[in-house]
Amino acid sequence: MKFRINRASLWDASGETFTHSVGRLLLGIALTGAVMLATAASSFAKGDGWARCRGADPDGRIAGCTEVISKISKESRHNKIAAYVNRASAYQVKGDYDRAIADFEKAREIDPKSDLILCGRATVFRAKGDFDRAIADYTAAIEAQPKGALGFFGRGGAYQAKGDLDKAIADYGEAIARDRKYIAAYAARAAAYRAKGENDKALADLDEAIKIDRKSAPAHMNRGAFYQTKGEYDRAIADFSEAIKNDNRNAVAHNNRGLAYHGKGDFQKAIADFDMAIKLDANYAHAYLNRANSYRGIHDLDRAKKDLEEAIKLNPQLTGAKNGLAEVERQIAR
Repeated sequence: MKFRINRASLWDASGETFTHSVGRLLLGIALTGAVMLATAASSFAKGDGWARCRGADPDGRIAGCTEVISKISKESRHNKIAAYVNRASAYQVKGDYDRAIADFEKAREIDPKSDLILCGRATVFRAKGDFDRAIADYTAAIEAQPKGALGFFGRGGAYQAKGDLDKAIADYGEAIARDRKYIAAYAARAAAYRAKGENDKALADLDEAIKIDRKSAPAHMNRGAFYQTKGEYDRAIADFSEAIKNDNRNAVAHNNRGLAYHGKGDFQKAIADFDMAIKLDANYAHAYLNRANSYRGIHDLDRAKKDLEEAIKLNPQLTGAKNGLAEVERQIAR
């Protein structure tokens, strides 16, 4: 049974306010919407239902898998599981967690001991904030596949979400023991160490992740954000630059490097990076907020005002943008 799993985990240095923006962990640990089964090649001869069922678009995937499920009795055991799991992942992406859980349960009826199906359902419980049920599913997955890393990694994330850092660190360690090249596990454990104030251990894990894959943009992003929270801007810039070198379409990397340049007082370079982040992602509200702060640094209040208005338009709940706009309007009035 072959699942497609997204193991990316990274720190995004964008935050609601500029001064508290660094070190926000995007917990890819949850693997939200990332579990998807491959189907047998022969399936595609039966029509485009399967093609859509394993496609990237969630709505198309739901429609395609529903078409397959309507004739599920004709499918192989493997393909039956694939149809339910792929539709579950699409429902999860759309935030329809109850339907996602129902589909994972249908898949479990076919293969009750699959650790991957259990981990998939656990990610949905975690997305719902039901950490105890997520932990129960991850534990069942570990019992079904004690030599696998995924169950320990997922359970570590659920413990971390609950604030139980010691159990999280222990589980990440078990995942790493089973897969020494599991970059996301090193990154997640580094975040847990960081939360405990054990910065040396956090940095050691981030160094190890980069040693495993020196071209990994997420690994450099993680370490760059770590250095940035410590005010070591040159080191942060070096890591963000390496991330950009390895993934030049990475809007978050440009945004984060812009924050580091801003921290150094190099507002022009910061603005150039925020420009690129916005070019790559026109809906990146935090990049507009951050660029506004850099415009304020060079006393260009009109451009700052325009960016703050755009940030609020994209994200009306962005407190930093609303506060910043009020202050800029007062400055312009004076």
